[in-house]
Formats: sequence, C-alpha cells, structure tokens
Amino acid sequence: MRKKAYLLMLLPALLLYSLFVAYPFFSSLGLSFYDWPGIGPKKFIGFGNYRNILTGFMAPEFFRAAWHNVIFFIWSLVLSVVPGLFFAFLLAAGIKGTKFLKVIYFFPNTLAIVIVGFLWGLLLNPQWGLVNQLFKAVGLGFLAKPWLGDTKLALPTIIVVTAWRGLGFYILVYLAAIIGIDREMTEAARIDGATEMQIAGRIILPHLMPIIATTSMLKFIWTFNIFDIVYAMEGTQGGPAGSTDVLGTLFYRIAFGGLGSSQVGMGLGATVVTLIFLIVFPVSVFYVFIIEKRVERGE
Repeated sequence: MRKKAYLLMLLPALLLYSLFVAYPFFSSLGLSFYDWPGIGPKKFIGFGNYRNILTGFMAPEFFRAAWHNVIFFIWSLVLSVVPGLFFAFLLAAGIKGTKFLKVIYFFPNTLAIVIVGFLWGLLLNPQWGLVNQLFKAVGLGFLAKPWLGDTKLALPTIIVVTAWRGLGFYILVYLAAIIGIDREMTEAARIDGATEMQIAGRIILPHLMPIIATTSMLKFIWTFNIFDIVYAMEGTQGGPAGSTDVLGTLFYRIAFGGLGSSQVGMGLGATVVTLIFLIVFPVSVFYVFIIEKRVERGE
C-alpha cells in the first residue's frame, strides 16, 4: 500500500514532466530525421540534417555559434564566480549595511532577462545612451563606443550584462555556504595565529569548492541554452555580422525563419536542439558521476 501511495504522489509530477519535457524532447529527436518546413508532409532523410549542420552548408554558422557559446560560458563564469566569491566574503565579514547590500546585489536577478536586455540596449545606445553620455560628461569621451554595433565589443558587452544580472544569485549562494561552515574551525584557526587570508584560502575556499562546481555546471547548462538576452539586445540575427550569434538564435532562425535566414526547416532546427542536448548531457552526466564519487569517499 505504501508503494502505491508513493506512486500516486509521484504521478502528477511524472505526468507534467512527460508532457512538457520528455514528449517535446523525443518529438524533436524524431523530427531531426525529417525534412519538414513546418507544414505539409514530412520527408524522411535519415542523418541528412546532421550532415548539413556538421559538415555541410550550415557548418560555418553552427560552429561559429557554438564557439560563441563557449566564449560566453568561460567569461560569464569568470565574471560570476570571482566577483561572487569576493562580495560573499565581504558580506560574511559583517561589513556595515550588509542587509542593504544584499538587496542591491540581488535586485537585478529579480528582473526578467528580456527587460534587462531592453534596458541595457537603451543605456548603451551610441547616440543618446546614458553610458556614453556619462563618459563624455566626466571627460572620458574616448571611452564612448558603439557597444552593440561593434563586432569586437558586442559579445563581450552582452556577457558583462548577463553576468551583472546574475551576480546576486552567486553572491547569495556562496554567502549561504560560508555561513554554513562550522565556526569552531575558523575560530580555532584564529587562535592558532592564522590570518584572515589564510582562513579564507585554506578553510573556507576548500569548503566552497563543491558549491562552485555546482554553480559552474548550472552556468554551463544555462549558457548553452541562452537565447533571450541575445534576442533582446541584438535580435535573432545575432548581429552585428553574426558576432553575437549563439546556438539559440541559430535555432530560432532555422526553425521559424527570419530576415537573412540561409535555411528554414523544422527538421533542421530540431537537429540543432538535439546537438545542444548532446553537448550538455554528457557534461552533466560526468559532473553527477564525479559528485557521487566524492560522496562515496566522504569528501
């Protein structure tokens, strides 16, 4: 009876998961083997879509977009983890105004990513945007740039905006982990003459490594599914000249069409989604395997 009760309690979640996660995934996986413009009959082409994406006419766009995702992950990770740890240590030290600073740091994270992209798009406008106007007002006009119109600056600008928006999450997660560390260890280290830097580097930071690994894994998954911030700031073309194109915008153009789309097809778009999954899933499984091994060893 108890097993039946457990199954009944799991049933609603299982139904929702199957309806909104499992079914769309397997549907997309099956669709990736067809040539289908979205209406009309489907034509089975086997691995034709995969050949077109990986070695055919879509290969340059796909690998460019994938490389942008990799760059996005590396730099957004650095800009999230390093400042997140720094500010978490400051807040854990009990500096004046800690509660107010927590609100300030986390506030951007409460805003929808599309709103953040739209607002920063206005702030970074090269003609009348507040950022360039402030640079000019303080005599730093040489720093005023077409932030979203320069092929070399557009992607770094979006990465910085994304890191700014999500920084509060990392600060609060790391701060909670620091607070959860047994005080007896840090107090004993102080009594033995350890400096605050030594305590931070040899006691606190090692305890934070599993949390850093988890947040890094989440960042990897989020990065390879990113779409909304690029869409809000640069549109589906990932402009200028494709310099901010990521796998999410590439999928959108292929599946639903758009100005300048080199190819439109639901089957081809489903192939891009499947390839994103094949990039993210093995890394996730490897991470879970490593975590389980650490738990078995009691680390």
